[in-house]
Amino acid sequence: MRKTLQKSVSVSGVGLHTGVPSTMTFNPAENGISFLRTDIPGAEPIAALAANVSSTLRGTNLKNATAEVWTVEHVLSALNALGITDVLVEMDGPEPPIMDGSSLLFAKAVQEAGIKELEENRPTLKINRKITYSSGNISYSAEPADKLTLSFEYIHNHPLVGRQTYTLELTPENYLKQIAPARTFGFEEELEFLKKHGLAKGGSLENAVVVGKDKFLNELRFPDELVRHKMLDLVGDLSLTAQNLPPLKIVCSCGGHKHNVIFAKLLLENSEDK
Repeated sequence: MRKTLQKSVSVSGVGLHTGVPSTMTFNPAENGISFLRTDIPGAEPIAALAANVSSTLRGTNLKNATAEVWTVEHVLSALNALGITDVLVEMDGPEPPIMDGSSLLFAKAVQEAGIKELEENRPTLKINRKITYSSGNISYSAEPADKLTLSFEYIHNHPLVGRQTYTLELTPENYLKQIAPARTFGFEEELEFLKKHGLAKGGSLENAVVVGKDKFLNELRFPDELVRHKMLDLVGDLSLTAQNLPPLKIVCSCGGHKHNVIFAKLLLENSEDK
């Protein structure tokens, strides 16, 4: 069944990349997930669809003819994992508040608002064979299974990272405990580059894991928090199919926002009901 919220709920904070303060309000809706920039006169809601992705540089941005929203993957991840299919997300700034760098506080806000079932069913992807995609060392696959599981492999040459892998059956309960608390992360050596390119203006040790030269600059919530956050991002980006994921075994190695979105489009193209 399609699901929305029983009432509106708001969260506030600064955007990760823009550093601009914003209040974001989740509102009940019945026409899918969309984002509305209330700070832009005449702006129209931006549907959360893969076709509306405008950039995947350090986050997933969405755009229509009237407005753009930045870094929406953590919000979409929480909504997707909790089964929310219809909500109007109002924002009075360009980017959702980063909160603590995870999706947990968005998920808690949704739970606080309450979940309401709508009368219609949401379309479900129909994947009847193995779908694969690769680009260099990056690879994705999805194949029919008896339950929905995600496996992610994250590899980095930093000695504190190396190779991290994580596999999870994607249920709301598992997501809330094992994935939602995992925070976004960056490497100390990248910070100057990011700032120079107008990114990470709102980033701090309060909302991101920072990997230093020989130690993490803040305490980890999980030993493998980095790969769990990569999975969190994947859950958000896959929501851009705007369809339910059926029981599938999804495996990703070294993916990121750009390739997550490409894979989401590939799943749509290969759904038997398209």
